[in-house]
Amino acid sequence: DKKPKSNQKTILSIKRSALPLVPAYCITTHKSQGQTLNKVIIDLKLPNETDDIAAVYVPLSRVKRLVDLAILRPFDYKVLLMKPNKSQVAEMEQLDQLYINTRLRFPEWFQ
Repeated sequence: DKKPKSNQKTILSIKRSALPLVPAYCITTHKSQGQTLNKVIIDLKLPNETDDIAAVYVPLSRVKRLVDLAILRPFDYKVLLMKPNKSQVAEMEQLDQLYINTRLRFPEWFQ
């Protein structure tokens, strides 16, 4: 009933295939501010309630070359025409006024 043991080793051939994966990660628009990135994939399909122009401008401006930018899917062209909201306009006006006041107060700095 017992089979005799063989001294020969069985050769087993296996073929496998895999997808070439590249490690990657994602970050938020806010996290990317101030950074220059090698390659960027951006999703310009924004939620309807988004009125933050930084949500579009910041990720689009993180790369040095257009060839390093990929847009994930089709998007509404209107997102590129987004205007600043009232609070953003007010902030810019306040910064402009601070600049004028600083220039008047310290003219020697602006020669």
